Amino acid sequence: MKDALSIEKVSVLCPVCSAPQADLLYSHARDYITKDVFQVAHCTQCTVAWTHPIPANLDPYYPRSYRRYNSVIIAILKFLYRRRAWRWSKLFPKAGSALELGCGDGFMLNALRSYEWSVCGTERTEEMAAFARQHFGLTVFVEGDQALPTEQRYDLVVMFQVLEHLSEPLSQLKRACSLLSPNGRLIIGVPNFASWQASYGKEGWFHLDVPRHLLHYSPASLRAAAESSGLRVESINFTSFEHDPYGWVQSILNQRFNNGNRLTRLLMRAEPWRAGDIVTLLLAGLLTIPAVILSLISWVCGRGAIMEAVLAKR
Repeated sequence: MKDALSIEKVSVLCPVCSAPQADLLYSHARDYITKDVFQVAHCTQCTVAWTHPIPANLDPYYPRSYRRYNSVIIAILKFLYRRRAWRWSKLFPKAGSALELGCGDGFMLNALRSYEWSVCGTERTEEMAAFARQHFGLTVFVEGDQALPTEQRYDLVVMFQVLEHLSEPLSQLKRACSLLSPNGRLIIGVPNFASWQASYGKEGWFHLDVPRHLLHYSPASLRAAAESSGLRVESINFTSFEHDPYGWVQSILNQRFNNGNRLTRLLMRAEPWRAGDIVTLLLAGLLTIPAVILSLISWVCGRGAIMEAVLAKR
């Protein structure tokens, strides 16, 4: 699948509002792992964007090295996730029950548990679920194989960097809504397609991440999806220390130096180091302070690369 089909030649309805009008934004968005090429279409009604075509099998796009960072980066992420979990806990008078849909390695659930939350999660594969179970002793259900308790409702449901990976967002949002307790909150974290970083990076935007990211949300399209699913958005925050500055560094490297996410592949230990990679590291170091400054300004202006929404039942 080295060449994607033309969006004008197929009938593709918007996955959020079912509108038939779609603009082709990008015709040559390349996956940095397989080198396959995809398109990105944009709904003229609700403004959501989506990857086309959606691969029948996504397994080749999730190699063992995907998001398997070294111990230093993992330690930084754990610290930042703990701060995020603390902020979420402040939304409630006391700790309660929390469910993370798509909990990955379990770092976020482990952070919530440190604040006395009763936690469990779900994952798409047994391999991912096993990591969270073995390293943190978490209860993790595998989607399709192990059903969640039907009677259980949760004070907090988390979909952190998950919704963009789902081809049927409304059904999953409705499911999340049904799992909430009457006064529960749903936390959604997704890349912001209306961000300055996305506008600058275009096909080379780090957080575009086709085809793993199947849908690409702006604040407007996220609100539209929420309202269609029986939810209302209480607030949207654009601060993300763990994702935004690095996104600027890698996106600038991609746009200005044709890096093709090589820095990320090196950090994931997906490829061996070459002599020329010292240049990539030096450039990344030089870009770090400008990236932090750009991130801070974009957060204040509501144009950060990552948005976190707090939702409740309507």
